[in-house]
Amino acid sequence: MHLCRVTGTVVSTQKSARLRPTKLLLVRRLGLDGVVLPAAAEEVALDPGLDAGVGDAVLVAKEGAVVAQLFDRGQPEGTPPTPANVVIVAVVDTWVTDGG
Repeated sequence: MHLCRVTGTVVSTQKSARLRPTKLLLVRRLGLDGVVLPAAAEEVALDPGLDAGVGDAVLVAKEGAVVAQLFDRGQPEGTPPTPANVVIVAVVDTWVTDGG
């Protein structure tokens, strides 16, 4: 998992039926000091209803297994997996480090 900042939104006129209940947001990885890492690329992440918005700090999981647990559980056998691998799992209010 990574700490990220929401930097923008993605608007689409057509979206996979499995993605319709989600928002698509652009995120960039943060350092523990809260500053966006200069070399971090923007990625598209699914917001499964946490209502994250531009400027929010979020916790992002970048694993297909997490997406499968959140979106694919209970789907009929033979249903294709959700076409995503980056998902927002929390909107972060604050964090504390040991300074190391």
